[in-house]
Amino acid sequence: MRVVTSGSAYVDIDAYAGAIAYAELLQVQGNEAAAVSTAPLNESISDTVRSWQAPLKTDFSSSDSDTYTLIDVSDPDYFDKVVDPDKVDEVIDHHPGFEQYWQKRIGDKADIEFIGAACTLVYERWKTAGLLGKMSVVSARLLVCGILDNTLNFGAKVTTERDTDAYDALLAQADLPDDWTAQYFTECQEAILSDAVAAIQNDTKTLTFKSFAEPICFGQLVVWDSNQVLAQHSDVLREALVAVKPEWFMNLISVGEKKSYFVTDNPNVQDWLTKLLGVHFDGSVAVADRLWLRKEVIKQDITNG
Repeated sequence: MRVVTSGSAYVDIDAYAGAIAYAELLQVQGNEAAAVSTAPLNESISDTVRSWQAPLKTDFSSSDSDTYTLIDVSDPDYFDKVVDPDKVDEVIDHHPGFEQYWQKRIGDKADIEFIGAACTLVYERWKTAGLLGKMSVVSARLLVCGILDNTLNFGAKVTTERDTDAYDALLAQADLPDDWTAQYFTECQEAILSDAVAAIQNDTKTLTFKSFAEPICFGQLVVWDSNQVLAQHSDVLREALVAVKPEWFMNLISVGEKKSYFVTDNPNVQDWLTKLLGVHFDGSVAVADRLWLRKEVIKQDITNG
């Protein structure tokens, strides 16, 4: 069976939607396939999105004949625990860093492109196959959400014309309300504020950067209004991340304001972010004049290095 899966720490909407929609495409093409994840769903998969009850297997036993298709992840350190790295047959991702690694292993079955959303790449697989008319409404809706979230409502600089084209085509068959964008991001923020500690834990990674001596605990939350989060939960942010590593920072992505708020009280991390991104700290907070995504910060470090 083709097991379509993603990362181990958590599943966000891009991974969730991409895995489910790609597994459906494989099934439509006559393959035995299933979307599988043993990781927790994070707050980008809102209550309404969960109510659509998309087919995702969370209790899974592998067999010797299974192969693994990875969506929205290409770093072997972050694969879902069900994955046998030696049986990976395809990678569909938009995070930089492992392009050459996978090119050597599986050739053109590795599709790693620095665009807005992995969901866009999945949509393009449907389009290339000429099977968009057979995509379910649920898959169309999920891919719309993945593109909205990962492009930050098309405010992120990583957004491409391909993301916009995919969104427009999917929206036409997704049967969503006119105010869906505001509803979706508001639901995500409400979920974050209802349990801020869990939200932080569900979207935090410890990463190694070329331009910083130590691994850094890098948290990220996508909200509609960062001011509310900082006013109510700044202590929670610090306590949750400093407990992982003293080298830490949080990227609060304020979609409604089209700004990123970088939060840390570690002076070395502050200096590093100032040099890397050109932001300036006032106390423990630096406000960028644009939206930054984690993968963009990673790419900036790679480019500068």
